[in-house]
Formats: sequence, structure tokens, C-alpha cells
Amino acid sequence: DMDKSKVNQLYESAWQFTKAQKRALDFDDSVYINLLSELYEKLKENPLFCDDIMTSCTDRFLIEDSEKDEIEKNRGEALIEVIAETLELNKRVHYLLIPINGARLSNDIHFGSFHFIEGTEKEKEEKIQQITGIDSQKINFHINHTKKSRSKDFMMPPILVLQIDNVNTNVHRSASITAQRIFQILKLMIYKSETEKDLFESACKGYEDNYHVAIVGEEEWQFGHGVWWNLIQCKYSLDFLSKLENQTEFVDLANTFVFEYNSTRDNLYHKFSNALELFERSLEQYENFRDVTLSMLLVFSAAESLLTENRNEKKRRLATIWSRLVTITGKTQEDLYDLIIKSYKDRCDFVHDGNLMYDIPTVEIRVLHQMLAKLIYKYLSPTEWENTACQPIENNITKWREFINKTFTDAQSN
Repeated sequence: DMDKSKVNQLYESAWQFTKAQKRALDFDDSVYINLLSELYEKLKENPLFCDDIMTSCTDRFLIEDSEKDEIEKNRGEALIEVIAETLELNKRVHYLLIPINGARLSNDIHFGSFHFIEGTEKEKEEKIQQITGIDSQKINFHINHTKKSRSKDFMMPPILVLQIDNVNTNVHRSASITAQRIFQILKLMIYKSETEKDLFESACKGYEDNYHVAIVGEEEWQFGHGVWWNLIQCKYSLDFLSKLENQTEFVDLANTFVFEYNSTRDNLYHKFSNALELFERSLEQYENFRDVTLSMLLVFSAAESLLTENRNEKKRRLATIWSRLVTITGKTQEDLYDLIIKSYKDRCDFVHDGNLMYDIPTVEIRVLHQMLAKLIYKYLSPTEWENTACQPIENNITKWREFINKTFTDAQSN
């Protein structure tokens, strides 16, 4: 097997170089970089993958072997096995405590690794202890530390207690991104389902904004914090998650956009993932600052990135394709087409002439966000767009482009 012999050869080169130099290798040594690159290729699909562990195992192997006059032929493969075992040994159960800023929750909701809890601070603390099984004094100490040093109203909003089983470094690095992604998919679900009655604005929040995620675990060294720089609010009721079908959908979205690992992250994934981020930022501008202009710019950037990349006649293409791919209750396809044309003209007037957008009705802004949410959802049902081309296509991004081009040309011929 070529692949196996490659990692063995690269390991042998690094070993010989270590012996010749009589020192530990570092990132300036190309033999070392070549070996690490190959190890990364072999290990990157592992959801526990952590580069610190990969390099420390490699260094240990090379230092031990530098005493030897010869090494086994399959030493590179043996190293891969040891790294995989070490990752597994370093896996621990962690829990993220994520305050859902601005949200409402009537009753606790538990499913899978997700626990949404409400109540007084004391009640929440007891619930966190029950869910995690961690000593209540440790929990109490860490929460008080978080309130004193980070966000004094950390415990005020509903809290998501999320179980993550992974290597400590990975959990700490990804904590804030994980939290932000969860806010994004919650809003995505709310807008996709055209929620109106639960749209919730508190006249006065009464507590300070929180920018932190707390991390807790069985052992002291697992504790820590993640931080995000832009405030994400979620001014909605979370009660819709008490329905089983919504829980299934939430887990599906989380597995796609929050916990997906490298193996499936192709160009199309990044395109939709980026659109999801723009969708949420657009809502942020509107909900937190009532900034219609920025909100509209972000909505259209997201839609264009998915539908009109590198194409002429952007306005007509965008309106034609987008109005055909999604439906909104009580609106015809023509209504949606006209709304896009009108709003896109406002967007262009701002981009080219600096005319701010003031007088766009709230309902139009809501419909555009609902349309964008439904467009992003297309990623979750590939059967719709995978098989439109005449000949089989390998990669997803090309399949998607073929699908939207066909939507446009079909519309022209009708």
C-alpha cells in the first residue's frame, strides 16, 4: 500500500535527520513539516483530532528513536496508531454553559446532548449539577468566578447545558464558535417556520449583556471560558423546541453546521455555512440596532453568494431563481419576485449612490429573512438539487450551480 509506505518513509527521513543533527526537530525543518503534513492527512477525519497531541507524540517518538541505530520498517504507521490512541485517552466529557441572551423559556427541554434550562439562579445551578453530575461546590465556584470576572448576569437568561465529548484543547478552542452557531441555527429555524407570534422584544432587558460561555468538567483543569466579540441576542421564545419534530430538526442542523468534521466540509458546505453567518448578522443589525441598510446588504450578500456568483444580470437572476426555490404563506411567486426586485434596487441605490434605506416595512424585512432561511435549508435536502445535470458530476458545488442555472433557464422558457 503506497500510502502506508509513504508515512514510513517520511518518518525514517525525519529520524535520520534527528540523528544527524543531534537535536529535536522544529517547524523550520522541512523533513519534520513533511512528516506532520502526511500524519495530518491520515488523521484529519478523526473528530478528536488535535494538532498539539499529534506533534507531541511525534516528538516523543523521534526523541526515543534517536537513541537507536535502526528502526522498524512500519514505524510511521505505528506512530499513527499511537496518536489515535492518545487522542482517545485524552477525550473527556465537557459541558458548555451557554446563556441564550434575550430568550424566553417556559419549561426545561432535554434531548440528546442538549439541555435548555430556566428558573432562578439557584434552581439553574441545581439543574446544572444534576445534568453534569459534577460536584456542586465546583459548579458554584466556577459560576461565581464567571459572574465576578466575566459577565455578572451570566445566570439570568435561559441556559443551554451542552455535553461535548472531546479533547480539552478542541473544546476550549471551539466553545464560542459552537455557541454562536447554536444561536444561528435557532434563528434559522424560527424564520424558516415563519414564526410571527413568538417574535419577542423585551421592552427592557433589565440585565447586562453576556459575551461568555463557561466550560465545566469532572476535573479542575477542564474548567474555562470561551468568549465572543460580537454580541448575539436571541430575542425569541425557545418553547418551540419542546416539539419532537423540532428537536429532530435542531439536531440535524447542529450535526450539519455545528459539529460537522473536516470530511464533509467541501466548498459548498463553506458557501452555505457562510450564508448562515451572514443571515444571523443581518438579523443582529436589525434586531439590536434597527439598522435596515446594513441588514439588507447582508441579506443580499448571502443570497447572491448562493445564487448569482460570477453571473451577469444579477437582479433578474436573483429574483427569478430565489422566488422559485422558496414559498411564503400568503404570497405568490410574483409577489416574491417583485419584492426582491424592489429591495435589490434599494440595495443598489445605497451601494452606488449612498442612499440609506429608511422606509422599508418591517413585514418586508421579515419576509426576506424567511426567504433566506428557507434558501439555506436547501442544503439539508440534497435530493432536490443533486441530480439535475445530464451527466454525473463529482463535486457538490458544481451540482448546486447546475441546479440553479437550470432553475433560471427553465423559468426563461416558460
